Amino acid sequence: MKTYQCNHKTDRLCLNKRTKVYIPINYIILLRGQANYTIFVLSDGREKIVPHTLRYFEAYLSNLGFQRVHRASIINTKFIQDYQEQNSFLTMNNGMVIPISRRRKGAFIKRIG
Repeated sequence: MKTYQCNHKTDRLCLNKRTKVYIPINYIILLRGQANYTIFVLSDGREKIVPHTLRYFEAYLSNLGFQRVHRASIINTKFIQDYQEQNSFLTMNNGMVIPISRRRKGAFIKRIG
């Protein structure tokens, strides 16, 4: 399985090596998986679609403050607005509501303290 390899500064993520499309990591609110594509939701409201799975980016981003909370979601913990423990839902700064899976809830609680 291929994973994302960083060959530049760690403050940007390369979305397309051919066209040299980069986005700053601190602009990424969350990543959503949809089949074999990843949708990047950015803080300015834009969305970027990349032809890689979430697993491709997961190992690299986990060291930079990101957490996988669901089979289809990786979130940036800096953009969490509210956490509803009884319902296992997160509300992000942009208003999106993200479910937390039962299996990943324990790791999420440990990480955010």
